[in-house]
Amino acid sequence: MSELTVTFWGVRGSIPVPGPDTMKYGGNTACLDLRSDAGDWIVFDAGTGLRVLGESLDLSKNYTVNLCISHPHWDHINGFPFFPVIYIPGNTVNIYGPGTFEKSLEEIIRGQMQYSYFPVRTDELRASIHFYEIKNNQFEVGNFKVYTHLLNHPVTCYGYRVVYNDKIFVYLGDNEPYYNVYKDNDPEVIEFAKQMNEQLIEFVKGADVLVSDAQYIPAEYSKKTGWGHSTTHHVINLALKAKVKTLFLFHHEPLRKDREMDAIVTHYRNVLKKKELSLELFAAAERQSFTF
Repeated sequence: MSELTVTFWGVRGSIPVPGPDTMKYGGNTACLDLRSDAGDWIVFDAGTGLRVLGESLDLSKNYTVNLCISHPHWDHINGFPFFPVIYIPGNTVNIYGPGTFEKSLEEIIRGQMQYSYFPVRTDELRASIHFYEIKNNQFEVGNFKVYTHLLNHPVTCYGYRVVYNDKIFVYLGDNEPYYNVYKDNDPEVIEFAKQMNEQLIEFVKGADVLVSDAQYIPAEYSKKTGWGHSTTHHVINLALKAKVKTLFLFHHEPLRKDREMDAIVTHYRNVLKKKELSLELFAAAERQSFTF
């Protein structure tokens, strides 16, 4: 049997929120990694959790880091300048991800390290940095087969599906279900939204582990519609339809306190148990690892 381990280094959305109310789940923004029993390694997103990941490494060794960016919003890239690996000769960092309509992925990453914002430019980094812009394609990282899927977010954003022998892992960064933005009951728009949502179910289908943006609870969604994020209800329904085994709620609302996160998980676990639905549910927590 093959074995994978996912570890969370930053689980928060939008902005880091250190403090007494986020001690359990953590306040750093999006970063997680996936390791195989054969030594394959992928890092997803470069929020402030990337610094925490870097601190966990033995920096006397050299590394090849394959970093998959879901999209270039701040909370998914602004940990990159603080990742110690990039300052050490002999290291290699391969960065995969989308650009925007205005700029390439490389321009965006380099842009946040201009002297206006940061004292070290990318040209001054000691590691070898390579950029690979993705456009709904697939690629391989060691024994990992990586597939991408365009998600519904205000900027180009991709989900990642990793297949390793008999194991499937899916990471959905910022993502909102498709809906009719015009609210005019146009059947063509409604059908389009339905088809796009069904394509996402197909992309996720059969995952052993799904990690997904679930920033809001349903009661908050009416004031956040169109912001590009899912609710807990959306994501649990997606996981059930796709026959996912284990779901990690991720990209937690920055205002969400630990006790509130606990209550959300308890509520949905009780609902799943009452309806006799077989889905293992967790809220992702910083430095938490899960092997499957």
